Amino acid sequence: MYEPLIVVLEGPDFAGKSTLAAQLVKLYDGPATVVSNGPPPAEGSVLAFYEAQIADAGARPGLTVFDRLHVGELIYGPIYRGESRITDAERLQMDGELDLLGACKVHVDASDSVLTQRFRGTRGDDLVHELDTLLQIACQYRFLLGDPHAVVPWTAYGVGSDAVAADLLR
Repeated sequence: MYEPLIVVLEGPDFAGKSTLAAQLVKLYDGPATVVSNGPPPAEGSVLAFYEAQIADAGARPGLTVFDRLHVGELIYGPIYRGESRITDAERLQMDGELDLLGACKVHVDASDSVLTQRFRGTRGDDLVHELDTLLQIACQYRFLLGDPHAVVPWTAYGVGSDAVAADLLR
């Protein structure tokens, strides 16, 4: 039987989260699930929505990869709805829940020049439609997830190599 293994990928659109999620699933030798999160449901508690996903992942055998989970709400919410529906304290609470489950929390990033290049080749499924907004979002992720004093800090990875996926599964 496979033990639960949780990987949370957070970062701006165009950083490579979906690509890394696919690489992780391909390399994992066992059952694997990718949970892709866009904006949270308009009704109900956003905290409860994310906590239920975390609990489900902790009970599911095998690999669960979150292609964005809760951190994005703190960044995208204010830009697109005027406010976040979770607080930073609630983000830290969910980080703690992930830490208790032994989750690997990954900040997927790319340089501003790489993000710009990828943005100009728009795939059509992204939330961001203005380059300035994308670069602002990338900066906010770097600030939020770059705290070296966090109890269990987020691991930062630039993407573009299968070695990243293999390293995360070790």
